[in-house]
Amino acid sequence: MTPLPFYRVPGPAGESGLAHGRALPELFETAFHEAYIAAMMATNRVERSDMTLQASRWLEGLPANFQEEIDGMAVGAGVPVTQAAEFLYADIARATRSAAVDASVVASSPIVDDELAAGAPGGPADGPGAGPMCSAVMARPSGGANPWVARNCDWLYATLMRGTAAVVHETPNRIPTLAVGIRGDIDIDTGINAERLWLHLHTLLAVDDPPRDRTIISWLFWAREALELCASLDDLERFIERTGRDRGVIAVAVDGKTGEGAVFECSKSGHERFGFDPNRPLVATNHSQRKVVDAAREAKSRPESTVRRACVLRRMVDEHAPEHGPDDLIELLGEDGVEMRTPRHLRTIYSAVCEPGAERLWFASGGVDGTPAASRGAWERVSVAW
Repeated sequence: MTPLPFYRVPGPAGESGLAHGRALPELFETAFHEAYIAAMMATNRVERSDMTLQASRWLEGLPANFQEEIDGMAVGAGVPVTQAAEFLYADIARATRSAAVDASVVASSPIVDDELAAGAPGGPADGPGAGPMCSAVMARPSGGANPWVARNCDWLYATLMRGTAAVVHETPNRIPTLAVGIRGDIDIDTGINAERLWLHLHTLLAVDDPPRDRTIISWLFWAREALELCASLDDLERFIERTGRDRGVIAVAVDGKTGEGAVFECSKSGHERFGFDPNRPLVATNHSQRKVVDAAREAKSRPESTVRRACVLRRMVDEHAPEHGPDDLIELLGEDGVEMRTPRHLRTIYSAVCEPGAERLWFASGGVDGTPAASRGAWERVSVAW
């Protein structure tokens, strides 16, 4: 087994970007870059000129510190900044041809809620419209003082051409943060900070407009900003209130210092907080905790849809609550009906299980051949060292 690559990128934005770019020269080599971009174009059905334009506009809309970091990455890798922007943006590029679902619903991702996916380009059996992604369980194993959190990241498995990695961001005057995910990313979808605050994101359908009275941050960079600035769940909620997002997200969070956990369901401008009851595991997929799913609704849902997976997860934890971390949670993430295994372009690309209070983290990667992470990946302990 090849150990998960681990990078430490200290310093101000430009310096950390420079260090990160220098650590990844093979990802920016022309042949690899063009092959990766071609794979993303084919998957997302986007033309190159349009994707480059989308990436440029996305870059211009990021906070200045992240723009500086991407500039530094380009310098470190010895490529134009437009190439670095393409590299980081390609997997969320929107289809060039008009969608059957309004662009305000699709937002900045090709994945939409399961009720809408059947009408999106690609449909349920073909392409990213095959369904929304990600599953999470938060639980306190019997006899344990600390809550655990587990997540499957379900996304385009072609992104695994880049591999996976762990990265420690150490920005002056900010909280050091460890991210796990796709190699080369400088944003964060899954991570923990030195205050033992865990945060990971799922996508969530949002049809509201971004706010005009607050800073709007692209959703993945929004999570990194939150981890670098927040030490508690209340800090995180205040951050959610003072920022907007370019799409809806579910933020799954645990404060390892206090043992508190919560799910924040965030539209582009609003949010709702759902607390964690240590006596009952909490599950989250890609729809609201308030969405009532009865037997009839479940029966009508598509296999591997967010509704079906939420029902499967809830039944599993109700019948047998996790008793031992990380083993029971790893097993749960790899269960049929929880792990994403069959859509044309989507898989569980990586999985993570963490006890934030003790800073213990396990991670598994999927394969670029479509091998799902949780059941068939090689799980390994990731060092959480500040």
